[in-house]
Amino acid sequence: MSTVTHKTSRRNFLATAGVGAASLAATVAGAPRTARAQGKKWAGKTLHVQFWSGPEGENIIKHVVDPFKAETGAEVIADYGYTSGSIAKLRAQKNDPQIDVFMMDDIGVYTTAPEDLLTKLDLSKMPNAKDIDPNFVVMDGLGIGFFTYTDSLVYNTNYFKTAPDSYEMLWDPKLKGKVAVPTSEQMDAMKLLIAAAKLSGGDQKNIEPGFKKLAALKPNIHSFISDFAAAGELMKSGDIVLVFMATYLWKEQQMKGYPIKPTFKIKEGIYTTPACAVIPKGHPGPQELAELFINRALSAEAQVGMAQGLWYGPTNRKVKFDDPGITANLVMPDNFKSVVPVDVPALAKVRQDWITRYDQALKG
Repeated sequence: MSTVTHKTSRRNFLATAGVGAASLAATVAGAPRTARAQGKKWAGKTLHVQFWSGPEGENIIKHVVDPFKAETGAEVIADYGYTSGSIAKLRAQKNDPQIDVFMMDDIGVYTTAPEDLLTKLDLSKMPNAKDIDPNFVVMDGLGIGFFTYTDSLVYNTNYFKTAPDSYEMLWDPKLKGKVAVPTSEQMDAMKLLIAAAKLSGGDQKNIEPGFKKLAALKPNIHSFISDFAAAGELMKSGDIVLVFMATYLWKEQQMKGYPIKPTFKIKEGIYTTPACAVIPKGHPGPQELAELFINRALSAEAQVGMAQGLWYGPTNRKVKFDDPGITANLVMPDNFKSVVPVDVPALAKVRQDWITRYDQALKG
C-alpha cells in the first residue's frame, strides 16, 4: 500500500480543466454585481483566505478569487489546507486571527462554531445569499454553502462493463490490490467508514462494525489518495480499478478520455457535502471586504464556472444546467433523495478518534 501525494501544478490543471471544458448551457438570472458597483475602492486592501489546494483550489481561484480581485481592486493572499487543517488553524489563531475567510467542509463549521471561533454572517450584506437554498445556511448563519461535492464510487470502465451498484464491490476478492481510498484526514474517509458500518448492519451511531469491515478491506488497498492526477494515471493503467472518493476530482482525466467514470446509482445511497464559507471572529481585514468575497462565491456566475471547471454541485437556486455532459456528473437538488443523511455535529465530536482508528484498521 502507498499514499499518492504528487501535486498537480497550476499550469497543468488550468491547461486541461479551464475554459476548454465541455460546453455548458446554463441559466444565470441577473445576479447583483455589488462588488463591481464599488469600483476599485478596495485597492490597496488585502484579504487573507484559506481553502483547499490542488484542483479544488485552482477552481476557486479562477471563478471566485480572480474575478473578486478584478471587481474590487483588493489583493487576496491564499493559504491552503484540508478542512482538518483549517479547524486546527482557527483554534491555534483564536487569540490572534490571521485569516479573514475560511472555506471548508460543513463539519468545519459544526466543529468550530461551538468554540466561539466564528462570526455570524450578515446575509443582508451578501445579496446573492437570498438565492442560496436554505438547506445550505449552516449553524444559523455561521457558515453558508457555496458548492457541494459527492462521495461515491469511481470506476475503471475498461474493467467494469457495467457500473458497480454497491459499495460492497470494494471488498470483492477479485480486486485484491486494485482499490484506492481517501487518506484519513479527508472527510471522504469518514463517509467510507459510515458506508462500511451500514454494510455490516451498523450505522453512524453504531460504528464498530464499520471498523471491522474496513480491516477486511486491507488486502484490496492499492493506495491512499491525496493527489488525484497521479491516481488518475493509475486508474488509466488499470493498477487501480475502483475508488471511493469525491467524484468531481476526476474531471480532468475524464476530459482526456481516460477510462474513468463516477456512478451515483448506488444501492446504499451517496454522500453529499456542502463546502462552506465562514468569517473568523477578530479577523484582520475589513468585514465588508470579507462579505463581498463570500458574496462572489455565492453568485450564480461563480457557481456556473465552478461546475464547469470541476463539476461542483451548485447551492444557488438560479443555476440550471441542460448539458447532459454536466448533469451526468453533478448531484442536483432533484437527486438529494438518494443522499445518505449524516449527523455532522455528532461526527465532529468523534472525528479525531475515527481518523486514528481508520488508519489503524487499514494500515495497522
